Amino acid sequence: MEFLKQFNDITLEKYNYMRVKEAYLYTKRLGVLIKLLVPYDALDRLITDEDKEKILAAIKEILPDSFAVKVEYVKSYADDKSVKKHVSDYFKGRHPTIYIDDEDISVKFSEGVAFIKVLMKSSFYDYFAAQNLQSTMSDYMSHEFCSEIRLEIIDSKKDIDANLDFANDDTIIVISRKIFTGGHKIVHGKTIIERPKYIVDCKEVEEKAVYCGTITDFKRMTSKKTLNSYYVITISDGTGNLICKAFTKHSGEGVYDTMNIGEEIIVRGSVQLDTFLHDSVLMIRDVSKCVIDRESIILKEDLKQIPTSYVTVVPTKYTYETIVQNNLIDEPASDELCPLSMKGKTYVVFDFETTGLSNRDNEVIEIGAVKVVDGIITEAFSSFVNPGVPIPELITNLTSITDSDVESAPTMDKIISDFYKFSHDSILVAHNAPFDKGFLDRYAKENRFLFDNRVVDTLTVAKKTLVIPKYKLTSICDYFGVSLEGAHRAVNDCEATAKILIKLAALGGLDN
Repeated sequence: MEFLKQFNDITLEKYNYMRVKEAYLYTKRLGVLIKLLVPYDALDRLITDEDKEKILAAIKEILPDSFAVKVEYVKSYADDKSVKKHVSDYFKGRHPTIYIDDEDISVKFSEGVAFIKVLMKSSFYDYFAAQNLQSTMSDYMSHEFCSEIRLEIIDSKKDIDANLDFANDDTIIVISRKIFTGGHKIVHGKTIIERPKYIVDCKEVEEKAVYCGTITDFKRMTSKKTLNSYYVITISDGTGNLICKAFTKHSGEGVYDTMNIGEEIIVRGSVQLDTFLHDSVLMIRDVSKCVIDRESIILKEDLKQIPTSYVTVVPTKYTYETIVQNNLIDEPASDELCPLSMKGKTYVVFDFETTGLSNRDNEVIEIGAVKVVDGIITEAFSSFVNPGVPIPELITNLTSITDSDVESAPTMDKIISDFYKFSHDSILVAHNAPFDKGFLDRYAKENRFLFDNRVVDTLTVAKKTLVIPKYKLTSICDYFGVSLEGAHRAVNDCEATAKILIKLAALGGLDN
């Protein structure tokens, strides 16, 4: 957008993370109202009253002098739920004849970019592609979120796989290996809104890299060729050390001299192999002083080990009689009945019932899990969880779990170590795995555990294996004739998910 380009030029791109949500022109009074989107955690943290005055002045400089200008700020918050809602609203409002189910929309966040994939029936896809509506939809989404949007519309028949499994081994890095920082004060360049990674996770070469740490070494050097100053700065976040270089060709002398050994900074740039230093070096584009939340850094040596015994929740072993009674297998167990892809492997199917959808703001009220060994369900792990807050009426109606059920139940910090023991050396399984894995990683991090298990999402496996109208757990159970009695109770959902996992494996869904 030309307006944003001019705005960023005038403000030296200090506010380049903003987007224009809407602009209203009042012809009678020759006025304009501009609503600016700002990341939800940036408005209060980064934008002062002085910044607002500069923003208003920059906008007035772009618009005609006769216009009265008013600016409003709208917080932009992007997560799976909000992005999916806007995608659904787009189709409902602009193309109501194109039916898109929530399960057809997948969202992945990486390095500040929202990757959106929409699985569309071929009849709709042909129309959508012919009208070139993908660019129109991308433009619409860019006015709703500050995150960079990458949108892909996929023909369901041509690409049923769609690569939708976001709960893979990278989940641990995305969720558990980022550091919180605050109190940013720009030294040079643009505002950094991305969360930095652990230095120990730094690769030899990275095109886009953000790290933070305490300055442990600071040297000002002079280039023999250009006679310009440059700086070699070493930072440490406790997980490792990173050498950074900053050149003064464009920023002039002095700005980096405001930094000192012992100060905490956040840097953004590219990591390259430096032939002079014979090491990987981050070439600084942007740098700010900051305050590092040390509690958000979990060192490997600080992680808790596997408990020697269960303390709060003791798993229940299934006998042959209970397996048959609960209809956990269709026929008597035999080695021949185990799908080849499950032989010699242990899966733990888990499920959380929660007070809401946000793993940041809501709590777990029940945990359930079953263990599947060689294609046979062998153990169950189940407990109510005291969330420390009242259970919303909507959740009670959905799950039948009441405040009295959880009043005397243990809290998640008492349960997590037992579940860590129960799931160790297994492949974790859930239906819509990113939801449950998000809650699991949050509690694991708070209690110094790291669930680095491989994760399988039965929702994704079903989409790769089956062609059915919907892929909700109930829909897949109906397809396979699996009973889902007691749905929305954790262990019942786990037993049903385990059974469909076995059936999907038998159809080749787990084959690599």
